[in-house]
This record gives sequence, C-alpha cells and structure tokens, in this order.
Amino acid sequence: MKNKFNIVTSTILVSIFIARFGTFLVLPYLTLFLLDEFHYSGVQIGAIISTLALSNLIMSFLVGPYIDRFPKNKVIITGLVGYLGCYIYFPFIDQYAGFILFAALLGASQAVVEPTYRVLLSLYTEPENRRFIFNIRYFFINISAAIAPLTSVFFQQFGMEKLFFAVGFLFFINIVTFSVLFKKYPMKQVTESKEKPSIFHSFYVFKRDYAFAIFILALIFISFGYSQFDSTFSQYLGLRFNHELAVQYFAWLITTNAITVIIIQYFVYKLGEIISTTSSLIIGSALLSLGLICFGQSEQILLLIGAMVIFTAGEVLVFTMIDIHIDEMCADHEKGTYFALSGVKSIGRIAGPSMGGVLLDSLNSGALVFVIIGGVTLLAIPSFYISNRFKGRRTMHAIVQSD
Repeated sequence: MKNKFNIVTSTILVSIFIARFGTFLVLPYLTLFLLDEFHYSGVQIGAIISTLALSNLIMSFLVGPYIDRFPKNKVIITGLVGYLGCYIYFPFIDQYAGFILFAALLGASQAVVEPTYRVLLSLYTEPENRRFIFNIRYFFINISAAIAPLTSVFFQQFGMEKLFFAVGFLFFINIVTFSVLFKKYPMKQVTESKEKPSIFHSFYVFKRDYAFAIFILALIFISFGYSQFDSTFSQYLGLRFNHELAVQYFAWLITTNAITVIIIQYFVYKLGEIISTTSSLIIGSALLSLGLICFGQSEQILLLIGAMVIFTAGEVLVFTMIDIHIDEMCADHEKGTYFALSGVKSIGRIAGPSMGGVLLDSLNSGALVFVIIGGVTLLAIPSFYISNRFKGRRTMHAIVQSD
C-alpha cells in the first residue's frame, strides 16, 4: 500500500460523496419542510432533530466494540441498509410519531456507518498519509454540500417525498458497490478483536483515558453549536421570511459554507503541518462561536453570508482535525471503539436543537438567542486545552515507563 489511495479507500471516499450528496438533498430542508407542511412548533421540530441525536448517542456506546469485533464490510452494509430503509420509509409518514421513528432509525444507522468508514480509512492508509486522506474525506463531503442544496431547490418542485425516494436509490447504489467490492477484494488483512463486545468496555475507555473523555466533552460543545445551523438557524429564517425566500436564503448559505470550505481547506491542511491539532481546534472553536453570534445580528443576506464565512472557517479548523486527533489517541485494535465513542458528541446535538427551539419560542430577539448559543459553544476552548494537558501527561508517563 505504497500509494496514498487504494481500491478500498477510493471506494469509501466515493461512497461518502454519494451518501452525503443524498443526505444534503433532503436533511438540511427537513426543518423547513416540517414547519411549512405540518406547522410544528420550534420545540416539536427540535425534539425530532434531538431524537436523531439521542439515537446516535445510544448506539455510539453500543456499536464501538462490535466494529472492532466483526468484519467491517458486514458492519458497513448493515448500516447502509438501515439508511435505505429510513429514506424509503419517510414519504409514507403522516403522523408526528412517524417522524420520531424516522429520526431514531436514521441516528442508529449513522452511528454504525460513520465510524466504520473512518476506521477503514485509518486501517487501509499508511500513518504518514492519514492526514491527507482524512482531509480528502472532508473535501468530498463539502463538494457534495456545495452541489446538493441548490440541486435540491430545483427538484423540490416535484415534492420532498420523491426526493427521499431518490436518496434511497443512492444508498442502494452504495450497498451494491460495497457488496461487489468486498466480494472481489476480501478484507483479510483486517485483524478483528477477540474480546467479547460489551457496553462496559466503552465506559472503561472514558475511565482509563481522561484526555479522550475531556476531548469528547469539547466535541459536545462544538456539536451543540454546529447543530444550530440546520435546526435553530433554519427555523429562524423560516420565521423571519416567507417559505420560498427562507429556502432560497438557506440554500445560498449552505452553498457559501461548502464553497468556503473548498477554498480554504488547502490552506488549513498546510496550516495543520505548522501548528498542533489542539491549536487548530481552539482557534476553530473561537471562530465557530463568533459566527453563531453574528447569525442573529442582522437579517441582511450579505451580512448573513459574512457570518457564514466566519462560521465555516471555524468549522474547517475543527472538523478536519477531529478524526486525525482521535486516530492519534488510540491503537489499531480500538479504533472502532474510539471513533464510535466520538458519537457521544451527539449530546450536543440533542441539547442544541431543543434549547434553540425553546429560545426561539420564548425570546423575541434573534441577537440574544445566538449570543447565548455562541457562549455555550465557546466552552469547547478550555475543554480542548485541558484535554491536551492530560494527553501530554499520558505521553510523558508512557516514556518514563518505557525507560
């Protein structure tokens, strides 16, 4: 595996692009769809988004040891089948409970597929190339984010239900592709863990590795802030503008987000070779919080785009480094557990939309709503700093022990 790319990593990257393209066709507009078609309140919509995050959280504790224990190809296909079922099921929902069930199944499928993708990218890539591969993964995700939203605006004229069927078809393509790939290229080189899967192993990781536990706390604050964009902020636009204009503005802002990522990601990649991952995480957290605060200061689209650029700069600095940082914190036989446990950040996704919905329903000031949200997100900075201190002590202890 001398090259940076091989058939497995290339297929995974393409699969990620296809899956995220499908997701960006529909999920960013889910809150606007529920608001316009079913007239749910901010709290009701927040509860649906939070259910997705709660399901993801529960599965993050359960699935990690199984990813380490069982063949990754079977784990991925199982998760993709779950995705397929969710998107085919959505057009038939006409009750609130149905949307809750949809969110729960989608969160569970996400918790299975996403960490397995990252484990495979790590295991099938040489250590010196992992920073590059993880950056390519993030680049592919944002290429899909740049293309899909405006594509969605055009195809929404045919109905959101048909769009969900189309997304289901994309996941069907992914399932067939992986089935053919793994049949032709059996993954014999992956050594599976012999330990019996147990939820208690996940708790033991947090007890044993304080640096990782505090790092996850920082991710919870980041996830809290980041979740506001397609939940609280999209609702905020829906309340301030008519539905057509809100969808248009939101599409522009999503596209701004993706284009900004594409433009600055190379520079962030190069910056990552100069500064530490922790420094990047801290700077990114500050910019992410500032962008959130700016969202509520004006309803002018140009100013909202400016806030989006700041928000995105923080997003890139944080999210391009998370997987790299986690990969450096664990051994190969525990990557499934560590990457899966990063899903515990869903606590932030649970609290974020719900708290945002409550703030929107109870406060008249958009500025105050996003100042509060930005302030909570800012708590990631001391958390990242403390985690790094614990990580440094652990490294020094290991050096002393080896001597």
